[in-house]
Amino acid sequence: MAGGVGTTTVAAAIGGTDRGVFVGRAVDVLVCRATGDSLIRAGHAARLVAQVTGRLPVLAVTAADAAGPSRPVTARLRLLEPNAAAVVVLPYVRRWREVAAPLDEARALLAVPRTDLSRSLRRYATAVDVVTALTGRPPTSPRPIRERAQTTASTLRRTR
Repeated sequence: MAGGVGTTTVAAAIGGTDRGVFVGRAVDVLVCRATGDSLIRAGHAARLVAQVTGRLPVLAVTAADAAGPSRPVTARLRLLEPNAAAVVVLPYVRRWREVAAPLDEARALLAVPRTDLSRSLRRYATAVDVVTALTGRPPTSPRPIRERAQTTASTLRRTR
């Protein structure tokens, strides 16, 4: 819906194409932030996509912080449900603010066994699985460089 809402991260995680800020093109997934303004714009965009394609898009909502959506935002999410195939709240991953290559981690996320992931990455991977299933597209296998794959997988491992 706007810059910085997590579209690139979601696209990397599901093996999709990042189409940038929504400008009326048909899309399978709309990504927005869990704020009132962003959700209102996402609702309008979802209706537009449904009119153009005849299919409801999946609405992926990125949490603004670790606390999760507030009550007013949760209420607005419920109001959006008729306009979307599903509304999936993507958990906040604090770690991605600190690592050098968060997109590499997002790309490799579904290739790493869930038991090797931290709780926040496990929750994000579960949400991404839902988005992938709802779009009807099989997840693509990550294609990082071999040395990088080993490095990324090791950084995704749970730390003690």
